[in-house]
Parts: sequence; C-alpha cells; structure tokens
Amino acid sequence: MKRGDWIWGIVAGIGLGVLGFGLRGHGVGWPLEGMFAQITYWLGVPAMFNLIHKLLGFSDLAKNLAFIGTALLWLFIHPFLLTALRRWFWAGLAVALAFYGAFGGWLLGMSPEGWLAAAINTVLVGALAWAVRPRGQKSAIPVAPADSTRRESIKTLALVAVGLALWQTTKAKAQSAVKVVWDKITGLSPEQTGQKDLYYVSKNIELLDPRLQGGAYKLEIGGLVDKPLTLSLSDLKALPKVELMNTLTCISNEVGGPLIGSAKWQGVALKTLLEKAGVKAEAKFLVWEAADRYMESIPIGEVPAETMLAYAIENPTTGKPEDLQTQHGYPTRLLIPGRYGMKQPKWLTKISLSASEVSGYWAQRGWSRDAVIRTMSRIDTPQNHAQLKAGQETFVAGITYAGGRALERVEVSTDGGKTWQKADLKPPKSKFAWQLWAFPWKPAAGNYDLLVRAVEVGEKIQDPTPRDPLPDGATGYHRISVRVG
Repeated sequence: MKRGDWIWGIVAGIGLGVLGFGLRGHGVGWPLEGMFAQITYWLGVPAMFNLIHKLLGFSDLAKNLAFIGTALLWLFIHPFLLTALRRWFWAGLAVALAFYGAFGGWLLGMSPEGWLAAAINTVLVGALAWAVRPRGQKSAIPVAPADSTRRESIKTLALVAVGLALWQTTKAKAQSAVKVVWDKITGLSPEQTGQKDLYYVSKNIELLDPRLQGGAYKLEIGGLVDKPLTLSLSDLKALPKVELMNTLTCISNEVGGPLIGSAKWQGVALKTLLEKAGVKAEAKFLVWEAADRYMESIPIGEVPAETMLAYAIENPTTGKPEDLQTQHGYPTRLLIPGRYGMKQPKWLTKISLSASEVSGYWAQRGWSRDAVIRTMSRIDTPQNHAQLKAGQETFVAGITYAGGRALERVEVSTDGGKTWQKADLKPPKSKFAWQLWAFPWKPAAGNYDLLVRAVEVGEKIQDPTPRDPLPDGATGYHRISVRVG
C-alpha cells in the first residue's frame, strides 16, 4: 500500500470511530465497541483473566489497555479496507458491510441497531473510498466529481463526526463503650460503606458505561407472566420501600482485596414486582438484562427473599438516601444477597421469567454459574510491611463476611499459622452485612507473619487453600508481614 492509503485509512478509522461514539447515544450500534467486546470475551476467560491481573493488578489498567489495543487494531484495519474498496469497490463494499455488521451487532445476531450501524459505516467508508480514488481510475461506480466537491465531501464527513461526538459528550455532562473502642482502631473499615467509597467494577471502560440520567427510564417485566409490566423510576419509588444492609463483593476480588463494601440500600423487593406481574407455573428462571447488554439468570427457587431492585444508597454521615451514581447502576441495580456482584446487573432494564436458563455474560467465558460468595476475612490494620513498636499495644483488625451464613468466630495467628487465637467479633448490622473483628496485641521485637481466618457456625473453617479469583472466587487466608522493633 502507498502512504496515501495509510493516511486515508487512518482518517477513515478515526472519523468512523468518533461518529460511532456520537451515534451510540441514539441507540445505534458502535462497531468499535463490538470489537472491544469480542476481544475482552477471550481475555475474560478465567486462565487469561487471572494471568492478566497478576501482571497488572486489579485496577482498570488492563481494561483500558485492552480498549487502546482495540482502537489501534481498528485503525490498522481501515487502510486495508479502504484499499480494497478503491480497487475492487463492490467486493470491498461487501467486506465492509460484513465487518461493520458483525461488530455492530456484537457478533450476537443482527439487531436493528446493528444493521443501522453496518449501513451507516459502510456507506460512509464507501463514499470516502470513492471520493479519494485516484483520478482516471476505472471503477464500477460513477465517475468521481471535481476535486473541490471531493474535498467538500470529506470536510462535511469530518464536521458531522466531530459535531455529533461533541454534542453527545455535552449531553452526557450497652454498645456505647464497645463502639468507642472500635472507633479508635485506626485503619479499620467502617461498618457501613458510603456510595463514594463503594468499589466500582464494570465490563465496560468507564467512558462506555450507560448514562441514563435525564432519560425516560423504563423497566420491563415480561416472559412467562400473567401481566407484563413497564415501570418508570417513579412507578418503582411509589411501591412499598424496603431497606437492606448488604455486602457487595466482586468475584474477581483477590484474597485481602478491596473489591468489597457493605452499604445500606433502598429500593423495592423483587417479590413485590413478581406478585404484580403474576409468575406462571412453568417459569423456572429469572433472566436479567441491562442497558449495556449484560445478561444473567438464576433459578427462581434460589432467589433469597431479600432480593431487591435498589435505586438508592444511604449516606452513612447524613443518614439520608442518595440516588445511585452512574457507576453504581443508576437508576436501578439488582441485589441478590449472598451472590457475587457478577449476578447482580447494574442499569437494569428488563426482567424476564423463563422456562430455561440463560448463560450469563461472564458464565459464557467459563466463570461460575451460581457465584455463591465464599467465606472471607481480611486484615485492614496494620498494613503489610508495617513497622510497629515493641511493647506497645496495637490492634490487628479487619472485616469478615460469609455471604449471609452465620459466623461463630474469627481467629488470628501471629506466628505464620502455627497457633490461632480468638479475636473480638462485632455483631453484624444485618444478616448480609460484613462484620468487624479486632485482636488486641502487644508484641515483642521481631518479625511476624499475621494471618486471619473465619469460622462459620458448626465449626466450618474458612477454606485455607490458595486459589485465584476465577472461576469461582478466591480462597485462602489473608497474610501480612510486620516488623516490630
């Protein structure tokens, strides 16, 4: 290929990428996003996911790098696509339609928005190929217009792409004494997590998360029901309100990791919605769909009575509810106590009753199908590799959670797991809230390996086997090292 082919191809890739982002806000499929979804599908299989996060950690870095790589691949493909169109126009047009159609429809079958994305991108890249065709080149299409018209066409394409993108961006724009003791433990997590401190995880890069504020939100309830429902956020808030102190944790959280929080949620009970719709006898599964096309399902018989559609989180400082922030699922997200977050979609748009199971977004990649939370415990303080003073009393303290199963005690080891001592365990604020634990300790000089483990009622000890987070959730004891001198 000539230098001009590369330049025009990259220009086409940039223009169509920006235009696609602008049209995305109007329900048109974005082929670049579809390509990213397919690449992350393979990167999301457990073995690859665990490897990537061992190398890069559990931040958004890996996801952002994947999107950058996808964008570069998108740009790399377009010079070849444009060259094919300039040399073999009709064959190239068919290839372009297949390419944009496949990724515009996310390789999941062509939807109307997928066909529209394919048509728009194909027409525009075809028009660009025609406009920049060398003068005098034979073609199966009409003769190119004058150079001035050609330049005007290119300018118009660029202005439309940039204008739509800018427009879309603008649019988007008795216990009292104990309590004192717990409150004095520096570095210990609070019993209640505020929305600003709740962890954030998404299959999308944050830029592509659904932003539904200001729109006409509708939740559909259908499938095997007697009375299909379409409810607005106001309709949901008019129904009887429920509150639940619930611990949310990500299945990708490593042992001792930060992807966990215990917030007080407000919303409407799922059973209230199902009673309004009337569940038919043949319905066996609940299927959830979200605004970002995320899907999950769960057998009806496994749904806890406390399951709810949350639309607010209580601010622990003011005691007042706050609408969910975008990153936490505004306007509604599902909460299924005792399950990892992968089972609980944000930006919920549809609930279907079905006779058969639907494999969820992550389950399709080999992740856990039931996603039941494994018993965990974490040392919040002291920090790993901390320097402590000999003979000075301190606290080894942290949080523990067993997915709603009752805990009998928490034990701490200061000698690398050879012996264990019982820690103080604070009662939970609810069945599904995490618990605080603390172990007063006055160490002598030396190096120490500290471990923690939880024990469920019935002497079921937390699984000590070190396992990666995927596919079923991490196991093993949280371990830190400290130096006392």
